[in-house]
Amino acid sequence: MLLGFLLLVGFVLLSRQEYQSPADAELNKRVRYLERVIREGAGAGTDLAGINSQNPEWALFSLSFTAYALASRAQQQPALRPEAARYVAQAVAQALQPPIRSAFEPMAATASPIDTTGSVLYLGHLNLMLGCLRQLDPATRYSGLHDTLSGALYRRYGRALGGCLESYAGQRWVPDNTVALASLALHSQLTGSPYHRAARRWVARARQHYLDPKTGVLASQVDAQGQPQEEARGSMVGWSIWFLARFDPEFARQQYQRYQQHFSTNLGVLRLYRERAGAYTTSAGDLDSGPLLLGYSMPANAFAFADAVALHDQRNAQRLHRLIALGRRSVESPTELRYAVRFLDLPVSPLAEALLLYAECPVVR
Repeated sequence: MLLGFLLLVGFVLLSRQEYQSPADAELNKRVRYLERVIREGAGAGTDLAGINSQNPEWALFSLSFTAYALASRAQQQPALRPEAARYVAQAVAQALQPPIRSAFEPMAATASPIDTTGSVLYLGHLNLMLGCLRQLDPATRYSGLHDTLSGALYRRYGRALGGCLESYAGQRWVPDNTVALASLALHSQLTGSPYHRAARRWVARARQHYLDPKTGVLASQVDAQGQPQEEARGSMVGWSIWFLARFDPEFARQQYQRYQQHFSTNLGVLRLYRERAGAYTTSAGDLDSGPLLLGYSMPANAFAFADAVALHDQRNAQRLHRLIALGRRSVESPTELRYAVRFLDLPVSPLAEALLLYAECPVVR
């Protein structure tokens, strides 16, 4: 009787705990690892080259999310600003080089100008990286590129019949567009440009056309007319909410609440998120979801954690952090710290570490 009561009290206390950001010493060791990845670049034998060979998007994301995390860390610790600016500039330079860029611009050469009509996936992340750099270093030599690219994206959104730009030919992925729109909002914040209006118009269209009628959650992909092409998916909506929070926290919070309602299972001390609403299948999944166990996917839960931190839902963030901690192991040296997947041999760093570091270093508003 007493043991059962104590277990119940422990369960209740754990379920009510709130997430606390890691200590600066831990975060700084994780930053050191990602800074080394940037220094080494994408040449043969590097961590970035290894992940680029698996999926070029992952190499780009490793750079971009490192840049976002460094910019956020510098907001939280202003003394880190010069160091962060230096490494974000190097990350931008890496993203502009053919090993990364050629996956999105096949004919790109080192000195060739950016194709501002190309993939919103690439251009959105590049532009948000440029904005983070400009935030850290207003005198950056990339200011002109930031202005040019932001203006081009703004004009393209003004002409987009369905409201979304292409990630690849014929494919308009909603999460990729949220990154580009966040980059335009940041440009407006830094320069006073009117480009944030594109995000406001996009949200109005999304509320009317992009939402699944059953769940009210954003579709993953839309067609040229802005009609949903693929159902809402946890790995997509979680990502979208993360970047929506940068330019429309109210809409992000509404999506987050619906995501919880229709995609998650609350176990008190843990919360699990599914890839598809109401689907509990176990399968190999696909490139975006990874393996599915009873419908739950690692990306859906990782992005839900980022959403919870960004939207200050610390209790849910703690439940998700416990889940992430169960599935990861530390790889530590005297100067660096990174994480690997527990139980499975998945070479996910530096992408996983960049994503988690940014999730744990939310943008200061």
